[in-house]
This record gives sequence, C-alpha cells and structure tokens, in this order.
Amino acid sequence: MTNITRTFLRTEGMMTKYMEVMKEREAKGIKYNPFTSNSEIVVKEFRYWNIIENEFPYDAVATTTHMIATKREVPFDWSLLNEEEKIEFEKIKKEYIAEHYDAIWENLPKGQTISKHFHLNLLVLKREVI
Repeated sequence: MTNITRTFLRTEGMMTKYMEVMKEREAKGIKYNPFTSNSEIVVKEFRYWNIIENEFPYDAVATTTHMIATKREVPFDWSLLNEEEKIEFEKIKKEYIAEHYDAIWENLPKGQTISKHFHLNLLVLKREVI
C-alpha cells in the first residue's frame, strides 16, 4: 500500500476510516474511482462537471467537503482541460461555488492522493464566534 501521511485536515477518526477503507479496497483489488462511480454522491451536475460528496471529508477544518470533478476522465493537469471545460468551470466558480463554499482547495502533485482524475476540493470552513 502507498504510504499515507496525515496532514491534520481530517480528524483522527476520519483518517482511521480512510486508511481502513483504502487497505480493504487494495486487499480486495478494488480500483474504486469516486469520480466515475459517483451517481449516489452527486450534489450538483453540470454539462462537463459534477460536484460530489467527499467520502473522506476534511472534517477537522470544514463542515462541508465536496469535490468538483470533470465528467470525462482526465489527469489532474489544468493544461489537459478542453476549452469548454475551462469556460464552464469559470462560470460555475462565479455563479455556484462562490455562493455555496468558502474555499477551493487544489492539492498540488506532492499532496495528491488521486492524481488520475482532475478534481478540486470545495470547502465550507468551520467557524466560531470570537
């Protein structure tokens, strides 16, 4: 199994669940891709993109963790998106994401756990009154 490091974006309980599920899938030879096996977790559908639930949310820092992913399978590389995907993403960002989330989180290559499919994390951050 690939070494997994903890970044403290997930609580200890969520990280334990994540590691257990990944080990179980690997042991069973399951090649699960949440971006192509996602009909039950789609939050919002667009022409070229889906917003989906994150099975293992960043629950230490966010109350909501969704992901926006291309419908077509494309590696995580902005230059590989076609013009229609780029245009629609910018429209979604302005008209939907800005209204529903606090942040767009892009994991760079060093921190990517799923680099085979283009996706960004959408977060509603935890807050407290001070």
